[in-house]
Amino acid sequence: MPDLKPFGYSLKLALMSVCVIAVSACTTTQPPAPTNQGGGPVVDYPSQPAIPTPTDTETPDEVVKDRDEPKEVEKEPDVADAGPYFNNREGLTPPHMEGRDTKRLAVLLPFSTSSSRLAQEAQSMYRAAELAVFSRSSPDVLLIALDTKGTEDGARSATRAAITAGADVILGPIIAANVDAASREARRANIPVIAFSNDQRVAGNGTYLMSFPPEAEVERIVDYVASTGTTRFAYLGPNGAYGDRVRNAYNNRVREIGGEITAAESYTGNDISVMQTPAQKLAAFHAEGEELAERSGGTTPMSFEAILLPEGGTALRSLAPLLPYYEVDPADVQFMGTSRWADPDTVREPALSRGIFAGPDKDAQQLFLDTYDRTYGETATGLASLAYDAVMMGAYVADGDPKRRYDRAENPQGFYGVDGLVSFDSDGRPERGLAVYQIRNGRFIVLDPAPRNVLGGS
Repeated sequence: MPDLKPFGYSLKLALMSVCVIAVSACTTTQPPAPTNQGGGPVVDYPSQPAIPTPTDTETPDEVVKDRDEPKEVEKEPDVADAGPYFNNREGLTPPHMEGRDTKRLAVLLPFSTSSSRLAQEAQSMYRAAELAVFSRSSPDVLLIALDTKGTEDGARSATRAAITAGADVILGPIIAANVDAASREARRANIPVIAFSNDQRVAGNGTYLMSFPPEAEVERIVDYVASTGTTRFAYLGPNGAYGDRVRNAYNNRVREIGGEITAAESYTGNDISVMQTPAQKLAAFHAEGEELAERSGGTTPMSFEAILLPEGGTALRSLAPLLPYYEVDPADVQFMGTSRWADPDTVREPALSRGIFAGPDKDAQQLFLDTYDRTYGETATGLASLAYDAVMMGAYVADGDPKRRYDRAENPQGFYGVDGLVSFDSDGRPERGLAVYQIRNGRFIVLDPAPRNVLGGS
């Protein structure tokens, strides 16, 4: 298995070797400067128990749903203006990398988007990409930073510039529509794309998604609960794009494991006022089932044994207490969630005690988060770890016969990085190794560890 885990290496803030990151004249907007000019930071990696933070409370495409997107067509960057850094035979090559087996990774991010939140995400992801380059034992990776501006036209233009610069692999973009635009250009040049959208519709045909689709989390938690003998499930969650995806995945997986969803309610909005009536309906249905079971002497099954609550943050802390309030006892019904539960405030809600959810391996991820914080003096954003792993995977894909890049991306053993295990086949959708966590005594406890290989071994 190609090992993306960088923690066998040491990084130093002192200048140690030639810089392996180039932000060339082909960038349309200057991203953050590299931390140093000659080798990179290493930090010791103490083991520190901490709460996992796998993603932002919003999915990658939801982060920018309210942006005011520019409409004008962006001018294509001219990499020929890169001067001495441009080698017409091989592509973009800084003088100190001449003659080296350089792996060119083009990083397409919306540095100058009109969304301040997305611009902050892009900056953090770029810094994580830097950190990945500094973590490598060999200074053979060249990052080519290109600005998509958060638009489809910008993504197309940046991809063309990446192709001209001789990119072996394209990392990004984030937004689904931009990924689709970039992928169409990259496909013509047979360049793999490792993107960050969680919209699985843009995967495939050489585009691989380094994201955490909610479908994978739902499948993992349903499988775990089913393994305990549960067969009757309920659902209470939001309407909208995220809620619809979760609910569809839930319906499909419960059916596949031979279970049944006996009750489902949804609501629009995230205020407790819109959650009360759906919660009360489910509670009434549950009470009827308990009454029937009591009359039958226990021969009639419960109305439902587990319920999925795919919320996070304040919305989750408003929703969860409603069920016990209407007499659905968490001691009798298993409360389940997605990675949106991975929030420090979640453990403070008594109704969620004993609740379970699926998420990435917190130990490997926490090492990355600690290192990022020590290196840059700030907290990594929700998608930064995806950029780190994408660089490590991209370097592996770029290494070797260009005709076998897709084969390397689809390595059946998968890749193990700071976000745990991920593997791809030709559909480009991520198969993630997720752990099952339980909230217990104010902490997240691992009930079932994340697998470290595709076969599910440790």
